[in-house]
Amino acid sequence: MTDPRYEIERTNLRTGSSVHLHLIGAFDRGADRVLRVGMRDAFASGRRGHRVIVDMKDVDSIGSECIDLLLIGYTRALRAGFGYEIVNPRGHVRQALALTGLCAAGDRMADDRVGVS
Repeated sequence: MTDPRYEIERTNLRTGSSVHLHLIGAFDRGADRVLRVGMRDAFASGRRGHRVIVDMKDVDSIGSECIDLLLIGYTRALRAGFGYEIVNPRGHVRQALALTGLCAAGDRMADDRVGVS
């Protein structure tokens, strides 16, 4: 397992602008501070109408505090007019997020997305 960290990437396409929040490592106990800062930076980087895309491809594990923060991010996106998606969760991370409705349940790993437009 690796220490939690994040990277932010901004993209401007014809279809709209987005901010990609790439999460990397173990987001379990104590990692909620890292995720909170990452979410704050991602939302601060965008503007109303932009999409915040949380990429979970490189997340080794996730704890309840971080799942709560992802749910808060979803609520914040709804209130502020942002798009919000969680993409590429795998294994038990996917199962935990599926229980909350943040991602689709099932065996498919291909770019399942959940969120608001």
